[in-house]
Amino acid sequence: MVAAFDGEVSYGDGYIAARTPSCPQFWWGNFVLFAEAPQPGAVERWEAIFDEEVGRVPGVGHRNLAWDVIDGSLGESSSFVEKGYTLTEDFCLATARTTPTANDREDIHVRPLDKDEDWRDALEIEQQSFDASPSFQEHLRQQMSRNRALVARGVGLWFGAFCRGEMVATMGLFVQGGLGRCQGVATAPGHRRKGCCGTMIHAVCSYGFAQMGVEQTVIMTTPGSAAARVYESVGFALGERVSSLSISPA
Repeated sequence: MVAAFDGEVSYGDGYIAARTPSCPQFWWGNFVLFAEAPQPGAVERWEAIFDEEVGRVPGVGHRNLAWDVIDGSLGESSSFVEKGYTLTEDFCLATARTTPTANDREDIHVRPLDKDEDWRDALEIEQQSFDASPSFQEHLRQQMSRNRALVARGVGLWFGAFCRGEMVATMGLFVQGGLGRCQGVATAPGHRRKGCCGTMIHAVCSYGFAQMGVEQTVIMTTPGSAAARVYESVGFALGERVSSLSISPA
């Protein structure tokens, strides 16, 4: 859904291909999602599909192959791993209603970003929260510019959680056809484990249900992570499992 906002999505025999020519290094803007886990002999076929559908985009130097199955089957993924691919398993959590946690913060105000300073602060929190390598920091900068452009198009909003005027956490919510997709959840390092994130997520999702036409909200996370526990604490529950195999010369 999000890839289609500013990219290209096409459907093949048993797969969906997403391309984002404006950001070829974005793995989750340039990928193929298959309808089943890899079967014996899938390596060559899946690679060929990716190269034809996505690899032709100038600047794409990776392969990102994913599949969406309810039972979380990994199929013959070991044959890809033996070739150098990295296997990742993620949960897609969903909810039609969120509730405050026991640590809900009444002193935190959550609102959409509305000025340049807000966007700069949101980017700083994102850059403090994820991979510190120069290449990934640049990726985050590009993604925040992309997010701002999507907000300007009216397909979603980006939010900040503020405590005494300071932004302490940030996230986005994009919407299509009643489905809300949470994006880029991040909390400033000095404000973690203090109820900020749960307070923000509940507030943003409630805003989406009340003001943005959201009927169901989804979010992706790593199984067993601290983030997953926060999401579950406000009402998210496992909806499906998405696994992926990725490789890059870099």
